[in-house]
Amino acid sequence: MATQKRAEVTRRALLHAAAEVFTHRGYAETKLSEVLTQARVTKGALYFHYASKEELARAVIEEGTRRFTAVCTPYLASPTPASEAMIGISFVTVDAALNDPVMGATFRLITEMGDYRSSETDTFATWITTYQLLARRAIDEGDLREDADPDAVGRLLVELFAGARLLATATDTPTTLPTRTAMAWDLLLPVLVTTPKIDYFRQFVTRRLPTVRLP
Repeated sequence: MATQKRAEVTRRALLHAAAEVFTHRGYAETKLSEVLTQARVTKGALYFHYASKEELARAVIEEGTRRFTAVCTPYLASPTPASEAMIGISFVTVDAALNDPVMGATFRLITEMGDYRSSETDTFATWITTYQLLARRAIDEGDLREDADPDAVGRLLVELFAGARLLATATDTPTTLPTRTAMAWDLLLPVLVTTPKIDYFRQFVTRRLPTVRLP
């Protein structure tokens, strides 16, 4: 039991260290020696858990996707109006990506590795499906315009916010993501939301900004 516990502690240390390095260096520039130094473990311990850098990246992506799903679940399972949930998730994921190295690394890795897919998860598919489900609910609730295509809306939101994250990474300005997210919603709301409720949702977006913790 003690051996299993030590192995799990080592695995988590490697995962967290890899996430830190992947976030700052990207997949191509990350060296396993730097991960070892950050995690303070031996090369043997690394290869006991992960056979390669790619396998380590896969583990980070899978854990990051699990965490992403966890932060989205309360919005999907609660009576929160779907339009508020869509806005809330966009800020929660920004918050998590800024303050949780594993989620931050996940978003960077799935962008940089192109057509890479882990063995069990597809973060973009999860993200798109979540927004599409919420868009359908928002239409039924009368907040989203009834002529809106929920599948197209869900995909557009992911493309927009993933693009903003990519630009923030490329320009080393991740702490601007909360403001960029608010600006995006300000432009989107008149297009997506029924006219009488635009001001309400703009205020809702504004109220979300102070809750985002910056490092």
